Amino acid sequence: MEQKWYDVWQQNKCFSSSKTRTTNKKGSFNMVLPPPNITGVLHLGHALTATIQDVLARWYKMKGYSVLWIPGLDHAGIATQVIVEKYLHHTRNLSRHNLGREEFASMVWQWKVEKAEMIRNQLKMLGANLDWDREYFTIDEHYSAAVTEAFVQLHERGLLYRDCNFVNWSSLLHSTISDIEVENMTIHGSTKLHVPGYNNKVTFGRMMKLAYPIEDSKEELIVATTRPETMFGDVALAVHPDDDRYAKYVGRRVMHPVRNIPIPVVADFAVKKEFGTGVLKITPAHDRTDHGIAKRHNLPLIGVINEDGNMTDACKGYEGLPRFDAREKLLHELSVRKVLRDVDDGHNMVLPRCSRSQDIIEQLLKEQWFVKCDQMAKNAIDTVENGSLKIEPSVYKQHWQDWLGNIRDWCVSRQLWWGHQIPAYFVIQDGSWIVARSEEEAYLIARKKYGDDVKLRRDDDVLDTWFSSAIVPFATLGWPKNTQDMANHYPLSLMETGHDILMFWVARMVMLSLELTQYLPFKEVLLHGILCDANGKKMSKSSGNVISPENIINGCSLEELDAQAKRSYEAGILNADELRRTLRVNAKSYPEGIFDCGVDALRMALCARNIKNHNVSFDIANCRTNKHFCNKIWQASKYMLLMVNEDREGDEDIEKLSNLDRWILSRLSLTVETEGTKFGFKDGNANIASGHSYTLKKCLEVFLRLLAPLMPYLADDLYNRFAKKLPVSFLSVSSLLETEYPEFVEFEHLRNVSLEEDMQKIIDLIDTIRVCMANVSKKSSPEVRILTTNMQDYDLYKDNVNLIKGVSRIWNVSIYLTKDYETMKKDNCDEILYVYTDDCSLLITIADASVMEQIKRNLKKKQSLGLEKPGNSAKLMQQEV
Repeated sequence: MEQKWYDVWQQNKCFSSSKTRTTNKKGSFNMVLPPPNITGVLHLGHALTATIQDVLARWYKMKGYSVLWIPGLDHAGIATQVIVEKYLHHTRNLSRHNLGREEFASMVWQWKVEKAEMIRNQLKMLGANLDWDREYFTIDEHYSAAVTEAFVQLHERGLLYRDCNFVNWSSLLHSTISDIEVENMTIHGSTKLHVPGYNNKVTFGRMMKLAYPIEDSKEELIVATTRPETMFGDVALAVHPDDDRYAKYVGRRVMHPVRNIPIPVVADFAVKKEFGTGVLKITPAHDRTDHGIAKRHNLPLIGVINEDGNMTDACKGYEGLPRFDAREKLLHELSVRKVLRDVDDGHNMVLPRCSRSQDIIEQLLKEQWFVKCDQMAKNAIDTVENGSLKIEPSVYKQHWQDWLGNIRDWCVSRQLWWGHQIPAYFVIQDGSWIVARSEEEAYLIARKKYGDDVKLRRDDDVLDTWFSSAIVPFATLGWPKNTQDMANHYPLSLMETGHDILMFWVARMVMLSLELTQYLPFKEVLLHGILCDANGKKMSKSSGNVISPENIINGCSLEELDAQAKRSYEAGILNADELRRTLRVNAKSYPEGIFDCGVDALRMALCARNIKNHNVSFDIANCRTNKHFCNKIWQASKYMLLMVNEDREGDEDIEKLSNLDRWILSRLSLTVETEGTKFGFKDGNANIASGHSYTLKKCLEVFLRLLAPLMPYLADDLYNRFAKKLPVSFLSVSSLLETEYPEFVEFEHLRNVSLEEDMQKIIDLIDTIRVCMANVSKKSSPEVRILTTNMQDYDLYKDNVNLIKGVSRIWNVSIYLTKDYETMKKDNCDEILYVYTDDCSLLITIADASVMEQIKRNLKKKQSLGLEKPGNSAKLMQQEV
């Protein structure tokens, strides 16, 4: 059914932005799907994003808007290169260097083709209402031209420059990486971790205290450090100017314990008196704080760890040694020389790791391309403060201001083979750089300045993926050209995405859009939480709890779940630890596998949570419950098709309908209570049956339109069936996307508050009867007499006795005025009296004494739980369910 309906939607071009109803056109609603990385297939986090956006797209389309929803894929430079290299190593035992740049790029393109098809099919399976004719890839020809133009324009405006500054450096990847690819791992005391490139685990979480002798003195200053290997680059010691413990040493010199040369003691407010011993060793080539202190005090820079993660030639006796091997060797030497005063194995620290390779990140000074961010960030802050850009939930407004208010210039160059090659050309003659849209343009510029013999070499580096993805809102609409799409659809209406990339992606989209187009990229930002499992743990490969949407939709045995994990391991996607955790989670969480639930049930489960929470917990059990809900709708629809044979023109006279019908029409909520209509059809009253038919048709027709954005497959399939049998009441359309979403004004005349209050009395009464008769077999033929002193209630209960019987499942129910019953009461009747309200009581009669005792226990339990008042009994029912 699902495949059939998606084909119908595509064949009828329901996804095309140009296809919308001509009536009640309200403008356009425009979105871009956050482009999934081509690293692999979609997981439930992607499914959450796609489902939320699809519900919005369908909802707006049904409300009369022209909807544009653009699909696309992100080349994901560093992530894709890493995953393809892992695959290459696991399957062919080769590295990218074995293949060479051209062959490796060709292999990645083939990877992209395979993954793109899988991702596309997954989105279609989820029912994503995307305009597939507009699909883009962030490294295709047209998009790449926009990326180049953005780089050139920023350079022309003085916002892009090349300089030597600190970057996050991964020695394993041999590249800078973005902040979002740095995982700050908290270490509690001495901890051994596997670090790529090392045979043995490396110990972290230790604080070493080292002695630096005061020159020409027997005194010494003690420095606490977690990175003794960097001491080869120490150029000074620093203390806080107001630290009385060390004031007398400021201006003096200490002897370097390894290099055996004097270095100064300086005072600087950047030193934290309370950290360690209050004395900071200054290694300006490997720490931002130290670098700032060095600049203020005119201290030299000494690089001691190179791009490979090995010690440099400045480290005599340690040259070429891997940094963490050098640490252990140096600690031994310092201990022998009595320089090592203490080792604290209980130190808590934060360790920066590369999320892609698990390498330990180094802060290195590198010449790279940077984007100036201060003014662009200020402009982005202003748009939120003045209300031009709305962020929902609003709690993230402060995060927006804090991050952008303290922003550093953005390093946009990466030392990768996969990505947008930077459009910058090195001038061999003088070492300067020319930024140009093409090599031809670069040579035209160079020859004017240097003559015809000038030699240029293009930068081998590629751009940070976040740079190319930051122009998605306008690059996908044809920028830098003044296209009709830009005129019709820009700015976008909404950006819906996870809050974890608010700063790395959303903020950068806002900054670059304001700078390059002078417009905001979108008017509103809707942020959803991080998807977590039923235990509240973030879904991730490292935790082993990632779930594939297909496994929920189609079902999956435990054996197949494990087989999928093993195939991912063999392809290099999971490492050995991740495989073990995945197999353990599978065995614990899905011992019987995953039951097939279908797309609609999955979509409902994803939407049923408060998506704006910081974390969004997901429990597969909810999908199964939703499948049962779908079945309930299906059965209700079958019931209607069975009972309703007429389909007349015109509306029913509302005043002539039964209380039940008018009440249901008054509620007209997402569910329709059909249980109570069965007895109305059976009693032979033509007017009642006709009223029920009208009510059923009206409610189900409206309900399916309400349901369509959330459960599009089920809604379209049922509506199509009804339209064939009941062409007057149901529209003849190819899809509910061509109908109008129900508006309250349509049904306002059906609202009857006093009737709802009356019907609530009946619901409360039914709840009470059901609680009283809980666990009582209906085969024992119980009888319930309802006694009331209120004439209005008597008429109400009498008119709705069929509803009371049907929903309470007690077939022998009778209604009496109390005074009338007392005159006909039989003295020898064994019955239980339950005072329901001041003017209403229940008399329960049953032949079986043991069953009578069960009813008494039920009543006692009801009273002990404080459920004596009408309406409270529902709490007990929920407990029992």
